[in-house]
Amino acid sequence: MIRWRSLKSSLLFGGICLTLLLLNKSFVEEYEKQEKNPYRNDVVGSTRDAVPTSAGCDPTILDELDRLRKGRSKARCSANNGKEMTCMRDENEYYFPFSFIKKQYDVTGKMSKDGSRFELFTSYSKIRVPDGDSYDPKGPFGHFATYSVETRERVRCISGETGVPMSTQWSSTPYYYPIQIAQYGLQHYSRMIVNKTETQTIIKGLESAEWKGSAAMHDTSERVFYRDAERGGVVNISTTGELQNAGCYVFLEPLPRLHVLSFDWFPVENASFTILVRIIESDLLVLLNYVGEHDSRCVWNDSVSFPGAEQVSFSVSLGKLQNQWYSVTRDALVDASRALSSMNTSKKKEGNVVLHPGDIKVVSLGFRGRVSVRQRIEQSESAHRKSFLTAADWLISNQDEKGGWAVPVERAIADRRLVLPAGWYSAMAQGHGLSLLTRAYAATHNITYLVAASKALDLFGTDASDGGIRNTLFNYVWYEEYPTSPGSFVLNGFMYSLIGLFDLSNVSIGDDVPDEVRIGSERASVLFSEGMDSLRALLPLYDTGSGSIYDLRHVGLRTAPNLARWDYHAVHVYLLKWLVQITGDKTLNETADRWIAYSWGKKAKHN
Repeated sequence: MIRWRSLKSSLLFGGICLTLLLLNKSFVEEYEKQEKNPYRNDVVGSTRDAVPTSAGCDPTILDELDRLRKGRSKARCSANNGKEMTCMRDENEYYFPFSFIKKQYDVTGKMSKDGSRFELFTSYSKIRVPDGDSYDPKGPFGHFATYSVETRERVRCISGETGVPMSTQWSSTPYYYPIQIAQYGLQHYSRMIVNKTETQTIIKGLESAEWKGSAAMHDTSERVFYRDAERGGVVNISTTGELQNAGCYVFLEPLPRLHVLSFDWFPVENASFTILVRIIESDLLVLLNYVGEHDSRCVWNDSVSFPGAEQVSFSVSLGKLQNQWYSVTRDALVDASRALSSMNTSKKKEGNVVLHPGDIKVVSLGFRGRVSVRQRIEQSESAHRKSFLTAADWLISNQDEKGGWAVPVERAIADRRLVLPAGWYSAMAQGHGLSLLTRAYAATHNITYLVAASKALDLFGTDASDGGIRNTLFNYVWYEEYPTSPGSFVLNGFMYSLIGLFDLSNVSIGDDVPDEVRIGSERASVLFSEGMDSLRALLPLYDTGSGSIYDLRHVGLRTAPNLARWDYHAVHVYLLKWLVQITGDKTLNETADRWIAYSWGKKAKHN
């Protein structure tokens, strides 16, 4: 027999539990709605009074908002016969959460700046096309003047030993990536051509009184000034080599735009130099110590501590220094960015520090150890010519016997189904190399650059299976960015290689050039024509009807196609239009226009 008091207590307890359960379910559902559709209350629930008059809304928009507010209701929806979600409905329509639409249909969106509407875009990448109707092989390289290779998260530093970028794209240890180095050179060449306005340069260190010694009790510095017949005023400096020693230094002009330093020095013993930078917003001092040792890290955070103001200290490897004169050019803005970024190597994008002109002031330049320094320190806004030629000279110094610039790290593709061991070559690197070397010749008339460019053609005739960059598909040749077997047939890298071949085939040469240069220009013309035939024949394979395909790896691997992200789709369009400038090909132009329409949501017709 059940006692009534016990039953009553049980029913009361059960009722309380049920009430709490229902309340919890209500709160959870409301939270999930806000998580899945953050714009639900912000837009639909607004009234006329809630919309500021400064937003300048069209009255019809206000009427529509009122209609939605009054007529909306919640509904249960499902997508693709599976995923269920809460949506909204009115008399005529159902409205799905944008978080679902974004993922399902690969679109992007944001609120307008005035907050009056939500804007949806098919492509998140801006479509650009080349300027003008013709292409000059001696002019800017595409829109590379807008590039900033130095600030990419995969760039660890601008090497203190060679003056070119070092990459961490496929290895945590920095290495030289030829494509990146060539793009660095082409970027600075393009800026040199585009930015023709005269930049300001200030000279410091001409007066002996400008060269200060450390005021610390235990620091000693000796400065001896003399005149050199070739270099003019020179100061011999002798201090201890420890980083804690301020050494002998010159205060620089504190103008934020003058962040590039150039000087000549002769290291003798325990030599190093330091650029002191102040971050304007935070007032943080950054010491950039350029030390005479080789370190695979390229740039690293020092364990040295300094009393006084808040500051951080980094070292940059200069390699093993010889007793000789060196001409040094360093961009303190770039070096400070890369140094600060080096403190976080686990999350590259989140830890990538990008400083812009106006963010820093260069405070001083100091020297330690036994060194001689020319009494002429240049402070300027840029050094585009020096950077561009430094990259071109790196190509000259590092071209191997095959005429290539090998990539020193492994490249794995498609979950390691395609693997290129360290030492592979890239048609994109070879093509960029041709474009950079021909421009270096145009700027200097040094025939050495064209000799190297002609030698770089050899790999275009060597099959990928034999260590070259050439593959075939349906009997059409293809110059491979990643020369795998079976082929990957990357589209953008192939088209960049065609641009390089065209640049060499159209270089202006005189009658006195070596035969190898003349033959090289003719070979480049033939290779370009063969490549264009392949592009015309195979380009339809890269058209999805709503976008483009990055490569054709799926043909050999028998997998799903590798669709191009919208930023790569934009690159495809730009390169096609670039080649249209060169060839006038109507079919390529029609394809480029169709692909532009894809980025605005247009799709090919179905049957």
